[in-house]
Amino acid sequence: MFTGDINWLGVLGATVVSFIIGFLWYGPLFGKQWLKLSKISAADIAKGKQKGMAKPMILNFVGTLIMAFVFAQLINIIGISSVGQAAVLGFWIWLGFFACATLLGSVLWEGKSWSLFVLNGLYWLVSLKVMGILLFIWS
Repeated sequence: MFTGDINWLGVLGATVVSFIIGFLWYGPLFGKQWLKLSKISAADIAKGKQKGMAKPMILNFVGTLIMAFVFAQLINIIGISSVGQAAVLGFWIWLGFFACATLLGSVLWEGKSWSLFVLNGLYWLVSLKVMGILLFIWS
């Protein structure tokens, strides 16, 4: 079921790097634009801070850790043999599972804007390509 050649430190490292990319992307780089496109108000932010950020952050970290583990499994199962192939695999995962399956649905069925689709889509593209490269290097 699982391949035995998983470097757990690599999986953990790729997870942490993905979190850093997310912090930068949705913080200093595009945070204000994301809030505007997501229609999140100052009152919504205050409510979120009041509830606490620890639980959502921990759950998000666990979800990203699982994603990194599955990505590492795919690298092993497919037999990726170069950094370039790992980055291309990141692209295909992004296209098939994030851009077309998940993010597109938020535009078509939830009424989210195409601008938000692009902002979130580019985040996931960057994150998955970097994750693939790091998982390969650290395997």
